[in-house]
Amino acid sequence: MKNIIVSASSLPAGRNMSSQLEYIKRVQNYGADMYHLDIMDGMFVRNQSLDYNYFEQLRQVSNILFDVHLMINEPERFILKYIKQGADILTVHYEAFKDDESLIKVLKQIKSKKVLAGIAVDIDTDIKNVLPLFKYADVALIMGVKVGAYGQTFNEEALKKIKKVRQEYPDITIEIDGGMNDITAKKAIKAGADVIVSGAYIYNNDTFVAIQTLKGKY
Repeated sequence: MKNIIVSASSLPAGRNMSSQLEYIKRVQNYGADMYHLDIMDGMFVRNQSLDYNYFEQLRQVSNILFDVHLMINEPERFILKYIKQGADILTVHYEAFKDDESLIKVLKQIKSKKVLAGIAVDIDTDIKNVLPLFKYADVALIMGVKVGAYGQTFNEEALKKIKKVRQEYPDITIEIDGGMNDITAKKAIKAGADVIVSGAYIYNNDTFVAIQTLKGKY
């Protein structure tokens, strides 16, 4: 049986530090493998969320892997700050760069610091444009919803993207983010996903049951 990794999204816990501290401890205790730190700057996407200034306090209460998803403009300006604050995986958006060369440069910079580098692809982006770039990455993060908004319904076009990435890159780690629940996660896993990023489903249900269900163990 395939070992499914669950990365619990930080988004439902909001920007309140006490909520974040409680939530990260809870999801780790109940079996999450990673904490998916959704970073939004209010410009690349409409909403704002926590940023690297929160990381030190989060790390004090948890040793869970930090799966950092940057939904920000000019990510190259902030890469080193997130690495310094303990990112284990650092994923940037394809759509945040003016050209492929700029994206490749950032991916190489991340990997040079012994951090896993990821490319995130929004639901509206044609995966054909991104496929050649995944050879520079460790992680492919496929969005199942429009980036930046919480609680959206899963768009099954993401399954086609997962299949194409898996066909082209058999060994890359594929994350699926957005609209993940007990039903959609199974579809994503069947398509080839390795990591299920989930926010509302984990937050709004029994935490242990939700995480173990996503792993296929409950």
